[in-house]
Amino acid sequence: MDLHTSPPENSTSDLGADLSVQPPPTTTLPPGPRRIHPRRGWRRLRRVGLAAAAGAAGGLLTAWSLAGDALPALLRLPQPALALAAADRFVPMLLAAIGLVTLWRLSTWVLPLVVAGLLLGGGVPLLLRPIGSTSTGTDLLMAAPVLTALALPLMALVLNRALLRRLGLTGRLGGWREVGLFAGLAVVAAPGLAGLLAWGVLWLAGTSAAAAGLAALQLALAWALALVSAGTVMQASIQRPRRGSRRLAHGLAAAAVAAQISLSWWPDAGALSLLPHVLLCLHALQAAPRTQALLASTLLALWALCAPDTAMALGLGAGLALLPLAIIGLSQQHFRDRDAWRSALDAQGLALAEWRLPEGRRHASARWVALTTPPDGSSTGSAPLDWVRLAHPRDRETVRRALREMLADPKRNHVGVSLRMAADGGDWRWHELQAHVPLRDRQGRARGLIATLADISWRRTAEERERMSATLFQQAGEGLAVVDSHWRVVEVNPAYCEIVHAPREALIGRAATPLSTANLRRSGFEPSELLAEMAKGRSWNGQLQAELDDGGQHVFAAKLSPVPEPDGVTPRWRLLSLTDLGETLRQQDLLRRRLRYDLATGLPNRDEFMRLMQQSLAAANRDGFQLVIAAIDLDEFRQVNVAYGQLAADAVLLQLSGRLQATLRGARGAEPDTADQLARLPGDEFAVLMRVQSPEEAQRGMERLLTVVGTPVAIRENRMGDGLALEISASLGATIYPQDDADPETLLRHAGHALYRAKRAGRGGIQFHDPTLDLRNEAGLIGLARLQQALDSDELLLHYQPQIDLRTGQVMGVEALLRWQHPERGLLAPAHFLPLAAPTGLSIQIGDWVIEKALQQAAEWLEAGLNGGKGLPVSVNVGLRQLNRPDFPQRLQELVQRQPAAVAHLLHLDVTEADALAETDAAQALIQRCLGLGVGIALDDFGASYSHLSSLKRLPVDTLKLDRSYVQGMLGDAQDLSLVESVIGLGRNIGCAVLAKGVESRAHARELLRLGCRLGQGNGIAAAMPPKALPDWVDQFTRGDWVSQLRPPTQARL
Repeated sequence: MDLHTSPPENSTSDLGADLSVQPPPTTTLPPGPRRIHPRRGWRRLRRVGLAAAAGAAGGLLTAWSLAGDALPALLRLPQPALALAAADRFVPMLLAAIGLVTLWRLSTWVLPLVVAGLLLGGGVPLLLRPIGSTSTGTDLLMAAPVLTALALPLMALVLNRALLRRLGLTGRLGGWREVGLFAGLAVVAAPGLAGLLAWGVLWLAGTSAAAAGLAALQLALAWALALVSAGTVMQASIQRPRRGSRRLAHGLAAAAVAAQISLSWWPDAGALSLLPHVLLCLHALQAAPRTQALLASTLLALWALCAPDTAMALGLGAGLALLPLAIIGLSQQHFRDRDAWRSALDAQGLALAEWRLPEGRRHASARWVALTTPPDGSSTGSAPLDWVRLAHPRDRETVRRALREMLADPKRNHVGVSLRMAADGGDWRWHELQAHVPLRDRQGRARGLIATLADISWRRTAEERERMSATLFQQAGEGLAVVDSHWRVVEVNPAYCEIVHAPREALIGRAATPLSTANLRRSGFEPSELLAEMAKGRSWNGQLQAELDDGGQHVFAAKLSPVPEPDGVTPRWRLLSLTDLGETLRQQDLLRRRLRYDLATGLPNRDEFMRLMQQSLAAANRDGFQLVIAAIDLDEFRQVNVAYGQLAADAVLLQLSGRLQATLRGARGAEPDTADQLARLPGDEFAVLMRVQSPEEAQRGMERLLTVVGTPVAIRENRMGDGLALEISASLGATIYPQDDADPETLLRHAGHALYRAKRAGRGGIQFHDPTLDLRNEAGLIGLARLQQALDSDELLLHYQPQIDLRTGQVMGVEALLRWQHPERGLLAPAHFLPLAAPTGLSIQIGDWVIEKALQQAAEWLEAGLNGGKGLPVSVNVGLRQLNRPDFPQRLQELVQRQPAAVAHLLHLDVTEADALAETDAAQALIQRCLGLGVGIALDDFGASYSHLSSLKRLPVDTLKLDRSYVQGMLGDAQDLSLVESVIGLGRNIGCAVLAKGVESRAHARELLRLGCRLGQGNGIAAAMPPKALPDWVDQFTRGDWVSQLRPPTQARL
């Protein structure tokens, strides 16, 4: 037995057809033409054409039937010998159907065109009658087709849209009322009017009243059959039955048509005459109502053409016309009954599904469909176990096993199990599944399955809350007691017994001591106040100074709450909660002191360090520098505690904290978000926050910290003892932001992970966290594929930061700085994405793109006459991987030659000091080739590495660019100031210009001018800006008075 099926391709349609209860369609008749004014004329013309065509076709059919005697035998309608003439039954039925289709599908006002066409066709036999014929126009007027044409306007009086809407036939045939009203109009009203008209015409033409009545009745019957059949086709639904088979439906239809044709030429078929009707009923089980109505119309047409004029034949034709209508009525009544009990089940919150095995699901209630339909609307399949995949993962296997065992075991016909379901992608709710096998075959195999799902979340929730309440009551840290209206204790938890220093047995039944009158008044409360609050159903809380039975004085935080009763009854029980505040009050002062700083060292504690780190991360994102977050652990420091005592250990920590603080750059005189930070972590650990420009600088800084920690520490065991020199070693773990682009908590945790690896590798080691190992799992990191997409989609862009002469204020050039306009994260600095591409070939692509864009921008500024028509020199950073390419000079030459010749002298390549001095000979040859193209070369971040002067002399560079970290820290750090002064003197001695990066204020600019450095760049002058904003800035800056702004405050004019 197949209990699982794969979802069908068209899951949405199958779900709607098989599992849900579809509402009845909204219109009895096909909708009329919409009133769209620009196309109104075309639609009217179209309806006129269709009506004319229908009238012409009906007229030709009328002429063909009336002129049959004048036509050769081969051109006449084929009919059996005993069949009623086509002009008396078949043609009137067909013309009535044409009229109904015109009335419903087109409009009432085009019906005269059809009537005119029919009357013209009826007049054709007058032209074809032989000379000497006795037939006249009156004979043709009494013909059934002509009478039908004359009666068509009467049909519009009965079967028009307005009347149908007024009678409430606004939906498709959805029940016996609609079926009965439609049958009354189509079988009685419209045929009755047509019969009356025919009787009047025949009687006026001289026919006897009896003969005229017989002919009129025959015409009315033909109309009734035609209108019922055609109307049913147009009003029937196109929905297929649940278990319909298309092939079987086609076979039954073909068999029914063949049987009807055969019976037409076999008049004495007897009971076999009902074979088409039987096949028609079988066809209704497999095909859509409209298809079944079309088949019935086809069979009716064959019957009208070939049946004799007998009562039995008339009964067979009436059966063919009325069977589809009756089937629709029965089906809709069945659907309504089914919907009624399904609605009743849904109202009770019960979901039901029934399967007929082994075929698959038979039907399901709307509640079941809602529970077993995925949020995306796809189908879960129709087998009995397919829906289980939507159950909670922990419940799926249990439910599958229970259902399989029940279906496989002939002795088990019922199973019940609890599981969790989530309707419409909502929260998981508990349901109770009751499954039952109503029928088995002789081999014991299940032939059906009925399953119900009932929401029992309320019951499970009540049970869980009861268990949780009992557990919370017993395990709560605060004392809880249930008391009655007289404050007598009914139940207590262990914490309450511990707080009041009494066993449970001694408390039950006695008044609660904290609520005694003496204790309440001692605390400033009146017992009547509590009683008044309880009477109003409100809680009371306050601080009680209570004296217990053992004489102890305690301070309690007390809360008294009424336990609600159902139906608004006055609460009988109160819940008293007590918390002993003695220890809490004693700890508050200590907690306040320890809130932000460590008591032993005076350093920020962990919480304060996290706050400072958050500020530093924001500054790093703003200014584009990197941050090292490090954790330092003193190796075997507990031995100091053991050997020399806690005081000596605290003295060591105090000395080490002072040394580390003195080592950090920028800690004095800098803003909190740009200063290096040191903090004391729990135990013997320190945390460090250091600004760097590169991983190499981070490595050197961490080594310097360990060196400082490793210097012997002098202590005294006591005030009278001799001094001791302790050698302390430490292990260090660190991570670098934004390579490790995470929040402060995660960054410190990563540093701790790296520290753990350092400790395992041996004492005195350094380990850095490698964020690339987490790229696959940590959301938010940018992958290489996304960066490549950004390069291809023009999401990368260049901003330009001006470089000026600090003495004159003249703009000397700009530096091209790469940015990423991320569609979700906004504008990103290169530190957020370039380290990811550095070890790959993508860095080379980005480098070439930067040079090409910088050359294009320099050419645009030169053409626009910027800077007095001289243009602006543009500096571009070039990485080591790009420099090591053998074809780099050739590639650079190709990019330069795409621009005017004067642009080459505006390009300056910035090579970092470490990259240029890594391989001096190769770098010298490469720089010489670049100089041959007219491109300038500068050493960037000078001072960040250890340079050999002999190597520096061999490099033909024209500019040294001071590392920004030293420039930013020179105002508050003597070492940074000395290094800056040395580099400026070095540049002057070897004939190189010196440009200071990181000029963050005018104080920096004044100090640089004092030291002899004239070129500067930094946020204190101007931040990096888009290329469109630079010309306006240059104009405003040139018109400004930079020189006067550099005067110290004491030299300001009075």
